[in-house]
Amino acid sequence: MTDRQLLERDMDEVQAMTKAGESVGKAVGTGLRAARRGAVRAGHVGAETAVQLAGKAETKLAERGVTADQLRGIFAETADVLATKAEEVEKSTRRTRKKLAKQRKQLAKRGGQTRADLMGKAEVIRKDVAKAAVRARKDAKVRAKDVRKAAKQARKDFARETPKSHRRWPWILGILTAGAVAGYVALTKRPEEVHLHEEPTTTTTPPTPATTTPVPTPPPSPTDTTPRGTDADHARNGQVADRKA
Repeated sequence: MTDRQLLERDMDEVQAMTKAGESVGKAVGTGLRAARRGAVRAGHVGAETAVQLAGKAETKLAERGVTADQLRGIFAETADVLATKAEEVEKSTRRTRKKLAKQRKQLAKRGGQTRADLMGKAEVIRKDVAKAAVRARKDAKVRAKDVRKAAKQARKDFARETPKSHRRWPWILGILTAGAVAGYVALTKRPEEVHLHEEPTTTTTPPTPATTTPVPTPPPSPTDTTPRGTDADHARNGQVADRKA
């Protein structure tokens, strides 16, 4: 395809696009003109309707004895009253806002003061509690020291009295034991009758029996009721004892 052909094709496309744009523009222009005409007609219709309504209203007001000037005056007075009320409402609203802001500030100030007072009271209470705890610890230490001292003194007193009782009791026990043994021996040992053996008459002189010291015997047990001496002992000593049944 040559350059001329390409150029012709491009020109054809441009012409087609131009025609399409013209057709679209015509359509848009037609729509705008129609909308403008519709708006104008609606405006005319609305104006005519308003005129008709105004005429009807004037007729009715005229029937009731109210003119248009009176109606305009009533509207103006009503507008003034409404404006005045709006200003008053705005002023009252402004005053209310100021009062609310002032109250918030006062409440914040009071709250801060109250918090400060509470913090101060809490600090004072905390210090008092700490002081009381320190005093209680000191008193407890002093009391514990006094208790330990009293216990130590009681131990010393007890230790000082205890050896004396220990030294005294053995002697008392020894004396009581010795007295009990002596009494028991005295009660259990009876006096014995001694008889000489009769020798037959002879020309020889009888030998003199040898006297010996009797050997002490231990005290008998409580279960033994017979005397410890035997015939053999009496025979050795040259004595004869009569036993009691």
